[in-house]
Amino acid sequence: MRKLQKALTGACLLFGLSITLLATTQLIGSDDDDWEDRAETGLALVMFGFAPTALGGWLAWNLRHGNRQTSQSLSLQQEQMFLQLLQSQAGDLTIVQFAAAAQMPVEQAKAFLDQKAQVLNASFDVKDTGAIVYRFPL
Repeated sequence: MRKLQKALTGACLLFGLSITLLATTQLIGSDDDDWEDRAETGLALVMFGFAPTALGGWLAWNLRHGNRQTSQSLSLQQEQMFLQLLQSQAGDLTIVQFAAAAQMPVEQAKAFLDQKAQVLNASFDVKDTGAIVYRFPL
């Protein structure tokens, strides 16, 4: 669905801006006083230039706004998963545990836990296997 919306956005903007440019140059470059031709060009500018451009702009804004909401929702879900794991693990958490629970790549889980460790003043321990254990104060 998002691919279709992106394609439609691009098509509307491309078509609308092209017609707007052509009609505007026609109106500006026209030296004759044929008001009927000017009126038709102005009508084409509004119907086939401004309308698709406005629609494409609205679709682009809608896509950006939807991406922002999705990102905020995902961030909130990760935060909730982190807090639940902290409670269930008594404050001790490994990168692999968090990555598996949050269903994210290990690198992203490490970055998330590193950031949370700084904010929450967590300490680190290294297991015999080499795994890093984040110890968050509860």
